[in-house]
Amino acid sequence: MPISIADKVLRLSMTTFPFIDASQFFPALSTYKVDRIFDLTEFEEAMKHFFRGNPLFSKCHLVELTFDSPEDFPLSSFQALLAEKYESYYDSFLVASVTYRSDPHLQGIFTCVPFPLQDGYKCFHLHQALMKTLKTKQDGFQIAQGLAELGIRSDELADFVPPVEAAPSGASKELPVSFTENSGSPVKIGSFLERMRGDLVERDSENMLILKNSLYSPKLPLGNSLQFLTVPRGVVTQSTGIQIRDYYRAEEQRHMDVLSRIELRNEFIEAGRARIGNLIATPNVFCVNNYGNVSAHDGTDVQADHGTLMRYEWHMPTIVLGITAGERSGLSWTITVRDKAFNFATVARTSSQGDIVGAAAGTSPAASVA
Repeated sequence: MPISIADKVLRLSMTTFPFIDASQFFPALSTYKVDRIFDLTEFEEAMKHFFRGNPLFSKCHLVELTFDSPEDFPLSSFQALLAEKYESYYDSFLVASVTYRSDPHLQGIFTCVPFPLQDGYKCFHLHQALMKTLKTKQDGFQIAQGLAELGIRSDELADFVPPVEAAPSGASKELPVSFTENSGSPVKIGSFLERMRGDLVERDSENMLILKNSLYSPKLPLGNSLQFLTVPRGVVTQSTGIQIRDYYRAEEQRHMDVLSRIELRNEFIEAGRARIGNLIATPNVFCVNNYGNVSAHDGTDVQADHGTLMRYEWHMPTIVLGITAGERSGLSWTITVRDKAFNFATVARTSSQGDIVGAAAGTSPAASVA
């Protein structure tokens, strides 16, 4: 029986990393406006649905976190929490119910998931499916159904999960970069990429690295599907935003054509090693991660008065942030919820002084993907 392209995407993602450690865990936080806070027992019951028929996960480490206000749990603190809790969840993943003393109607869902098994877009849908399950008391994940619809062999996929290693010396609490955050009005993909072109030139980067999902299906909040698509500086500087988009779409198709010819386990392992090797070897990259407009999945479709998404925040694992930390590198990422674009970016370094200065990318509006 042929392997579906969706199944191949997930196998390649997992074989890109021969093992998983603390540097590859992906932190993400969704914040909702709710009528009442869901307690940890409700979280536990809801997560049971996620593990039913799930070939990648069988358990999680579930905790409660309470802060005085949302300002006390900023994006910059995610890594410290990841490191603090890592030894208790490294062989599975972390799910936290986040509450705030300043507002009893704010509910956060915070997760730290291994990057080869999850990315920012999949984390977003994991959170949304969890909130839907909490609200309706019914399975909002539909893992088995989603696997079947995409033709994914769950029994074989489990064999590709890389081993997870503890960090004897402890996970790092420090990130190799600093962040800027702001919000603004969405813009179309062409204008967005033209702004990203300006940021690439500002940082004197050699390559634009598009971090793009291959499997956008919201029916499967499971599995990493992120692609790394390189657009050389020469192409970026001589192209409009739409031409940059067309270039990386052609690059994506080329990658998929190569992937379509892979069938055997050792071929996936070889392709995965080549993929991570090429990523590490690409010099001076300016990474762009744009999830576009996710308003169709903001929680208002099911019992809207019981929980609506207000904000989604995430940053890349340190293994990815490390390649964006150079003087000529950087990362800009964005998401749009109900006509409000949330923009995040690494802060640029000056080569002359070595100081941290304001990043041009931090002022870029987000995109609504065309």
